[in-house]
Amino acid sequence: MKILIVDDSTVVRTVVKQALVMAGYTDLAEAVDGLDALKVAKTPGTKIGLYVLDVNMPQMDGITLVGEIRKFDSQAPIIMLTTETDKAKMTKAKELGATGWIVKPFDAEKFIGVVKLFVKK
Repeated sequence: MKILIVDDSTVVRTVVKQALVMAGYTDLAEAVDGLDALKVAKTPGTKIGLYVLDVNMPQMDGITLVGEIRKFDSQAPIIMLTTETDKAKMTKAKELGATGWIVKPFDAEKFIGVVKLFVKK
């Protein structure tokens, strides 16, 4: 199953991708914002097994994206990976269907531990 990494920072996407590849996850896709992520996720034949989303992005933020994803995918886990610590935003994301919240900078081992809960290699 594909893991979709959505963040407007190239550096963050690269770091997340490297952590996943080192842990043996190789079916990865990237998107630069929420609108780009929806294009990737809705590509015919694409099955996303896990979403990793930033909160603060241009065009469509991660919290709005959670709601949009849940309109067509009620099953895939969604991990918010963000510098955002606002409890109201965390609550809103959870209400819309986010599965977890990890604050950046993140510990790669802990991140992979969370990924392993949701995605089998």
